[in-house]
Amino acid sequence: MSYTPLKLPDYHEQSPDVADRFRRIRERPVVLKVSDLRKTFGTEEGLQVAFENVSLDIHRREFLCIIGPSGCGKSTLIRIVAGLDHASGGEILVDGHPVSGPGQDRGMVFQGYTLFPWRTVKENVMFGLEMGGKDVDHADSEARQWLEMVGLGKVENSYPHELSGGMKQRVAIARALANEPRILLMDEPFGALDALTRCKMQSYLLQIWKKVNVTILFITHDLDEACYLADRIVVMGANPGRIVEVIENPVPRPRTVAQLLSPEFLTLKHRLDELIHGPVDAEEEKLPVIKLTEAGDEVE
Repeated sequence: MSYTPLKLPDYHEQSPDVADRFRRIRERPVVLKVSDLRKTFGTEEGLQVAFENVSLDIHRREFLCIIGPSGCGKSTLIRIVAGLDHASGGEILVDGHPVSGPGQDRGMVFQGYTLFPWRTVKENVMFGLEMGGKDVDHADSEARQWLEMVGLGKVENSYPHELSGGMKQRVAIARALANEPRILLMDEPFGALDALTRCKMQSYLLQIWKKVNVTILFITHDLDEACYLADRIVVMGANPGRIVEVIENPVPRPRTVAQLLSPEFLTLKHRLDELIHGPVDAEEEKLPVIKLTEAGDEVE
């Protein structure tokens, strides 16, 4: 899969640090290789193509976001990578080995809260470790370490219903990372959170990613989130789902809130919006004029 540097405004050249970062990413081994992936569904109307000809190479320690309109197959794609669904064609390799089902080399964090309500925070993180064959004492010790890393050591004995939405997702991230996967798969994990909590969780995730040897594949519909988090951004189109463009993120790391108004950030967001929504025709966007009441005045 080719890399597409984003063309910045003439008055602002790409930072040498950004160019060097992508050079170093390209030199790393490919952890996840997706080749000519295709997914179809049988319906009453016939065969429906969810997506086709999807090919990606994702390098070790890379943070890659996938965005696109509803129906482009983003969530279906990540479920196939996780081994929770099967492709109709093509191949997925993790470290050169074919994916045929779920495995400890991939951790998954969903949008919904998937913690076990009858288990404490620590016991939720211990679950995967115990299923992997580790004894209770070992699982207990490792779970504590992961909870400390995500800043939740003080609530290890609490139950999920006692936590906020952001805290629940941090527990889910700790649980997914506890088995030390090669790839962390995240399907709109912050989509159900309020705006302030979402911003905090994005910052937490970047801090965690710096400390853990993991590659992240992140699905989102939020352009700001993709611009803030990703090294590269994959833009998918719909009907059928396909990759439209893969863009190198020109926003330098480490990322800060102040960069939301930088030329790099605004140019990238504008390009993503252009790719997903296309040019807007003002006439087509107008709704029919139907007045249901007389208010006595008019609004603009």
